Amino acid sequence: VRETAAYLTRFAKTRGVAIVMVGHVTKDGSLAGPKVLEHCIDCSVLLDGDADSRFRTLRSHKNRFGAVNELGVFAMTEQGLREVSNPSAIFLSRGDEVTSGSSVMVVWEGTRPLLVEIQALVDHSMMANPRRVAVGLEQNRLAILLAVLHRHGGLQMADQDVFVNVVGGVKVTET
Repeated sequence: VRETAAYLTRFAKTRGVAIVMVGHVTKDGSLAGPKVLEHCIDCSVLLDGDADSRFRTLRSHKNRFGAVNELGVFAMTEQGLREVSNPSAIFLSRGDEVTSGSSVMVVWEGTRPLLVEIQALVDHSMMANPRRVAVGLEQNRLAILLAVLHRHGGLQMADQDVFVNVVGGVKVTET
């Protein structure tokens, strides 16, 4: 892998062409293979999406020629992948109507502000250990938010099941 990457890098530089190498991402989110490969490349992007969603996100993790952590949102159409010009629209399930258990927040994806809808449901638990289910939000962040609500908001959550969903499949990493 190392020698092939070095050869392809020399070839691209001497001929003035771009080369696209497709790699594997491990479970922890890093590139598989030797670390030297990451140093050879100019740009590393990840095309991601759920199998049951027609939307895909393209995020840059390394870019010698531009910004990193930028987000591109694309829709799979009959003509192939097409850019979504207003990504916030796919992350909101409702219009202007007020809905109980739903909130809209702004998250930053690179330099782009993105509106996302957070849906939550809290219900009395019949189990000794209440369920905490988070989709699109890390479990630890949900635990922190519940602790803050308890300590500073006076909300007792010890006997409540809590379900949180981020609409559209986006993953919220800020609180």
